[in-house]
Amino acid sequence: MKPNFYEKRTQELLLSGYPVNLATVDCSTPDAPTVYWHWHEEVEFQYIRKGQAYITCDEDNFTVSSGDIVFINQAVRHFITPAGADGVIFSCVIVHPSFILGMDQLELESRYINPIIADRSFNYLHVTDSHSLYRQFLAHLQQLIALNESRPIGYELLSKACILQLWHLLYSQLPSGADSSSRLSARTVNQDAQRTKQAMRYIQDHFTEPVTLDDIAGSILVSKSECCRCFKRTTGLSPIEYLMKYRIAEATKFMHRKTHDSISEIAGSVGFNNTSYFNKVFKKFMDCTPTQYRQSLRKDITPPFDRN
Repeated sequence: MKPNFYEKRTQELLLSGYPVNLATVDCSTPDAPTVYWHWHEEVEFQYIRKGQAYITCDEDNFTVSSGDIVFINQAVRHFITPAGADGVIFSCVIVHPSFILGMDQLELESRYINPIIADRSFNYLHVTDSHSLYRQFLAHLQQLIALNESRPIGYELLSKACILQLWHLLYSQLPSGADSSSRLSARTVNQDAQRTKQAMRYIQDHFTEPVTLDDIAGSILVSKSECCRCFKRTTGLSPIEYLMKYRIAEATKFMHRKTHDSISEIAGSVGFNNTSYFNKVFKKFMDCTPTQYRQSLRKDITPPFDRN
């Protein structure tokens, strides 16, 4: 999808008066769509209907299976890659935070909405059937999906009720005693998000070329130090670390699609002019060499991820 797809979607949803969107994504066919690195103003609920997938949210990588539920917070960069030969099918519900309470609810927004959205230690929540609240999450999310599939009269009101129930469950999962320094104002989060999103777009457009910190900072008209600060607050990475990780993510996609290309060819196609350095960076982020990763694809073995 084009980098501005999500911005246009947000604008359309807000103009529609019902900023909620349901999509079912089928990644189980050879021509399956690719869910690239992205983020958006909406929060996201995913329900894995069939198969397995690898999900990356900022620094964290985890595997999801049929029946799992994933919440992804606002402005958290993420992507999903099918795991195994059968791929994955999942439903995705995105909700703009403005819809959760509505207008003129500043006190409740400050008490219940911002603590989740502005908490950088709560980027996502992975809920499996072993979670104590799994059945409650599942019931409300399945009802929300069903309502937006069939759209009976008044489905918007009933959907809002489901979303409020889901939000209450999320609120109960906030890390207790979280360091207040990890919670920024919603205004700061949004400013950082917009700057970093623009910088990430620059990286995504130029990752195959030589890219410096000066280039990235210049693309958003801020100093190198400010670029690093807002990038770190938003993603947990420096701009150059993100560039490297993005290149490696693109390299794994090439390995899925271009099975006959050599490792050096793949390295060059994602901006590395030195195969040894590519191997070193790949192992840092994936906890395995490019060759081991490619072998895992051929053998349908889950590749090891760096979970540090």
